[in-house]
Amino acid sequence: MADRADQARTRLHGLVRVWSSAAGAPRLRRPTDILLLVVSILALGLLALAAPGPSGADDALDTLLAWLQPLFGWLWSVVYAVMTLWAVGVVLLAAASRGRRRLLVDQATASVLAFAAAVGVGALAGTHPSAIVEGMVSSGPPVVYVASRVAILTAIIVTASPHLARPWRYASRLVIGLGAVAAIGLNATNLIGASAAIAVGIAAAAITHLVLGSPQGRLTDAQVGVALADLGVPTTEVSGAGDPTAVDLLLARTEQGEDLRVTVYGRDAWDSQLVGSLWTAMTRRGERAQLWGTRRSRVEHEALFTLLASQASVPTLDVVAVGVADQGDALLVTTSPRASLRDLDADALDDDLLARTWQALVTLNGAGIAHGRIDSSRVVVRLDGSPALADFDAAGRASDERDVRTDQVRLLVCTALVVGPDRALAAAVHAIGADGLADLLPYLQPAALGRGTRADVRAATWTLDELRSAAVAVAGVEEPPLERLRRVTPRSVGSLLVTALLVYVLVTLLAGVDLASVASALASADWAWLVAALLLSPFIQASMAGATLGAALARLRYVPVLMLQYAIQFISLVLPATAARLALEVRFFQKFGIPPGSALSFGLIDGVSGFVVQAGLILLILVSGLPGFTSSLASGSSTDGSGSTSPSLLVVLLAVAVLAVVVTLVVPRLRHRVTARIPAIRAAISEQARSAQSALGVLRRPGKVCAMLGGNLGAQLLQAGVLALCLQAFGQTAHFSQLVLINTAVALFSGLMPVPGGMGVTEAGFTIGLQAIGVPSAIAVSTAITYRLVTFYVPPIWGAAAMRWLRRNEYV
Repeated sequence: MADRADQARTRLHGLVRVWSSAAGAPRLRRPTDILLLVVSILALGLLALAAPGPSGADDALDTLLAWLQPLFGWLWSVVYAVMTLWAVGVVLLAAASRGRRRLLVDQATASVLAFAAAVGVGALAGTHPSAIVEGMVSSGPPVVYVASRVAILTAIIVTASPHLARPWRYASRLVIGLGAVAAIGLNATNLIGASAAIAVGIAAAAITHLVLGSPQGRLTDAQVGVALADLGVPTTEVSGAGDPTAVDLLLARTEQGEDLRVTVYGRDAWDSQLVGSLWTAMTRRGERAQLWGTRRSRVEHEALFTLLASQASVPTLDVVAVGVADQGDALLVTTSPRASLRDLDADALDDDLLARTWQALVTLNGAGIAHGRIDSSRVVVRLDGSPALADFDAAGRASDERDVRTDQVRLLVCTALVVGPDRALAAAVHAIGADGLADLLPYLQPAALGRGTRADVRAATWTLDELRSAAVAVAGVEEPPLERLRRVTPRSVGSLLVTALLVYVLVTLLAGVDLASVASALASADWAWLVAALLLSPFIQASMAGATLGAALARLRYVPVLMLQYAIQFISLVLPATAARLALEVRFFQKFGIPPGSALSFGLIDGVSGFVVQAGLILLILVSGLPGFTSSLASGSSTDGSGSTSPSLLVVLLAVAVLAVVVTLVVPRLRHRVTARIPAIRAAISEQARSAQSALGVLRRPGKVCAMLGGNLGAQLLQAGVLALCLQAFGQTAHFSQLVLINTAVALFSGLMPVPGGMGVTEAGFTIGLQAIGVPSAIAVSTAITYRLVTFYVPPIWGAAAMRWLRRNEYV
């Protein structure tokens, strides 16, 4: 009877899955919900520029739907009703399922948030709250911005999405999209109203997930048992591996009593989704984006490198089975180890076992393979007592020395956590020699370690700095120094504010306008456009981060590099922009084991690629016939008659630059300070030239070159877009090529000035450029001020947070 009951339960678990996780599965707050929330807010900000409509896109869609009305008009009511019934069905399913009642609280919370957000967003666009309330029960005219019923139904469905299996998730997304189109077809809303409703619903669901958490979509033990049976590996028991860091790792026992280790890439796991995989790859050390790979390709990749390592005489766990189960879950089954390095103590990890562990890794690296994710759970002891390497999901061909050194540094730290620094260093010297240990020193940084290993180091009785100092002593070399960073102080911020005030007074005076005119122009600004400019501004650094990734040969994650770009904006308050970038980038790259000379070369390559893009844009505009400086500086139109003062402003700026050079040459103290730096500059150039040969290898990789050029091009176009929004805020427009030309020319000129952030020079440059294309002087100054506010003076607010994040995660 018991066997029949077990068989019945197994068949039940093998049926089509409705839920992604067990009823009592732990909930987590996923960073991807932050990404969805940010995207939703940005979408609402952009839609607000055209709200409440109708816009040109609304009219075009209405025309199309009117043309389809005779054929599909009857369908809109049906689809709109299906969307409502689908949301109700999800609620009833949660109410009727055992252990799912907590989801009802989530859905109720999201519904309240969606309704409140719909009322608020609609009110900002001029929609009365009563119309929002009426839209909840009405299925027809009048058109309402925001479509409150669509917003609430979207919130309910999206909130349940992580709880549902993948087919139901996809069906839910299809229902939301068709329901929004049906609402437009019924004239209950328009395109921007339906889009805003979906954004409101997603934002409400994201907030709910961040507050209350959501499951990760992990298979239950019974479901893994069914999947193993599909692969021809029947089991009698499946359980968790007992490792909190290995959420996709389970242990199983066959009918013959053999223990197995099972790696699962679940169909419904959030990390296997596109957004989840992308976020994990961008943020976690050692992770790689799985944008185009499938679950099958991932397990096959791991199995392939496990077999390649075994053929190279590297001790590994034997592969028992690999494949995709009937319901789409991918599994890799290997023999089970007796223990992992995490489970051993100093006595169990004797010197012989320690030496053989190092020999396994050296053999693997000697075969041209980098493991990519060495930690305490992936160095194991087999049943016969011999060490082995496991989990080759991040393995790849060792393309350069950094991959090998990173593997070895991780093994050194992992063994030191078990046996202490002294024995770990002795084993490392025995395996790779004193010279090899010296080569590891630049990579012995927190940035080279995995997240779990860094957490273990923080809990250890010794610090990574102490391990590095001990390694220096054992290797008999000098410790490679880290680049020193200047800190932003209250005094430097105060000096910045005073300097900025003086700069703006000087620019307005030289431009021939008084402060009252500028103040009047600023007061007349349309703040919606300025908010849009502020929301677009952070994406400039997002594009520049792509360029930095392209310039570096090291394997970096996107999010830390993005935080680096934001931190550069913060530190640029007290340092010239070029110096700030170099100092911070060198320190950042050093944390990944890159020597200062190579780091400087990466920064130089990035800067040169930016210069190439800027010069190319100017040349393209000048020779293609696109609008540029269509009027001379002297004839730029101006409503206040001050346009003719532009040449004098340019002359004054050039005169100031010449005067600075003359003063430096005449004053002995300044002259001696400059000449004293010449030997240091020569030495730096020599060191950089020696390391540039390897750094220039990035130019032989088309993907890297495209990333550099594309990132810098995107940054230039985004900056011109922000300038266009700032100009639009004052009721002025210009051709986009003109704004690109102005922005690029000013960036080239201000970058040559040794002034923090190009203060004064940049503002004056934008004023001259805008006046040259016919913008009135007062508006030109006001546009320059607001542009600098949203791109330079306000971004250090989140740049300071990024700097703290980099320090907290020990990236700088």
